[in-house]
Amino acid sequence: MSMVTIGFSPHHAEVLPFARQHMAHHKTIVLEEPPSGHFIDMLEERISIDEYVMEGEPEFPKFERLLCAMLRELHGEGRRIVQVEPYLQSLLHIHELFAEGKTPEDILRNPRLKDVYVAEKRATGALLHYYNQCLHAPFEGVVDAVKVFARSDAARLKLRERLRSEAIKALVSDNGDIYVEAGYIHYPLYLYLKHMLGGGHKVRVVYLLAPVIRRLHGVRRNLGPGDVLTLYYALHGDVPSDLADLLAARSLIYIKLLNKEELLPGVSEAPHAEDIVRVNRIVDTLGIDDCRKLFDRIRLAKREQALGFVETYGKQFPADSQGGAAP
Repeated sequence: MSMVTIGFSPHHAEVLPFARQHMAHHKTIVLEEPPSGHFIDMLEERISIDEYVMEGEPEFPKFERLLCAMLRELHGEGRRIVQVEPYLQSLLHIHELFAEGKTPEDILRNPRLKDVYVAEKRATGALLHYYNQCLHAPFEGVVDAVKVFARSDAARLKLRERLRSEAIKALVSDNGDIYVEAGYIHYPLYLYLKHMLGGGHKVRVVYLLAPVIRRLHGVRRNLGPGDVLTLYYALHGDVPSDLADLLAARSLIYIKLLNKEELLPGVSEAPHAEDIVRVNRIVDTLGIDDCRKLFDRIRLAKREQALGFVETYGKQFPADSQGGAAP
């Protein structure tokens, strides 16, 4: 019986030492990314890491460079490393077809691409609607837009994890343990894999930054309220309206306070985890009325201004009766 370990973590450089400890004990490492034509060339040093990273234009280039260096070492130690992300692979193919002049009707006639196209179109449309509402709409309208996007994002998430689970299942055998890379919000992957593999293989979950987050007195997954709301929809199908409103409202404040820059460990072992714990600690005390008052003041403010105003608000006005720790 082989072991499948799902390592849940954010794509931040601070997680790499923890990831390596677990990856080193598995024969196969499954990355959360679509296949790249030059991936093996990078692992075997036929092209440089910088060339490979620049070609992919990743969201977190510093993380990607450090990850590639680590993967080269693991590859040299005999680990099999594969890229498995069918949803994103299909999405890239859809973009290529559009570039070739294909129409949405052409995509919808392709059964392998139809579900991905529909899920992505709905989620992207909901996200654009949320962005538009953020600029001028009343607070309640923006909260509703967050909930609409969270629902569509949850549907997209479930499709993405089902497709990835099917692909990972095909890699599982009795010839060695498998390590699977996954972001925190992709928890449905565990449920799908456990169901698909049945009792023949063991599936376990590891939260790579759990020791760090415990030391910071945060929660295990360290998720922001928007991701919590999306997971509620993905796992339960629906959310009580008062809870959905509260999480959506808190997410509006959370997103303004979070540091969006890519940070590297230095003085702090885990600068992103520290920032997220700090921001969650602030927003977990806010109720609906608090979020309404704050959002109207900070919706167009820069992060530093928003953080200062929210911290001042917290000292002057106690959270309303709906505040408290996030569920």
